[in-house]
Amino acid sequence: MLFAHYGLTVLFTIGDTEFTLEALFYGINQGFVVAAMVLWFGIFGRVVDSEKVIYAFRFAPKIALLFSMVLGFIPRFTKKLGDIETAALALDGGKKPKNKLKAALNNLSALVTYSLESSIITADSMTARGYNPKAVRYSRYKFKFVDGVLIALSAVCLFYVIFAKASDRITFVIDPRIYSKTFDVSAFLLFLLLSFLPLITDLTEEFLWKISYAKN
Repeated sequence: MLFAHYGLTVLFTIGDTEFTLEALFYGINQGFVVAAMVLWFGIFGRVVDSEKVIYAFRFAPKIALLFSMVLGFIPRFTKKLGDIETAALALDGGKKPKNKLKAALNNLSALVTYSLESSIITADSMTARGYNPKAVRYSRYKFKFVDGVLIALSAVCLFYVIFAKASDRITFVIDPRIYSKTFDVSAFLLFLLLSFLPLITDLTEEFLWKISYAKN
């Protein structure tokens, strides 16, 4: 709204600049998109652990191991970068560096060196322990029929919504006025189902758990 001023519905004017409802609506929409992305990645980081990754890619154990290690290295290296920056600041007597770019490159170089050394230590440790990617592993996860149903339902909802959007069955216009040009009710309902499917699954499991607990 502060940088885009298209649209016909003027909310207020400051000097020669008009602030419109359409620009405000577009900014709110983009804010929800960014918030949804952050929420999705946050949930993924909390829910998907290394054991689940290895189970999901059990047909390719080397890829599963690599992916699970990468997920573990990200928070580890982020914390290590903070330690490096703190140590560099302490060496300079607590003064902020004048050349921030040079300081950032030095910190990055130290982090890369640490990551390489850590990778070598991890590889040597796995070799010493006799790691075999083809070995049989125990997993407490089992793929059930209901899992296949949920995956198929999610795929159907997702692909139909993408198809409806690509074929212009859903067209929402915000310039010069906000209005719905085309609207597919089926796509909207399937999108709602896809959005609320995790909540429905959680509530169903909670309900079944309470029933089981009440019987016992």
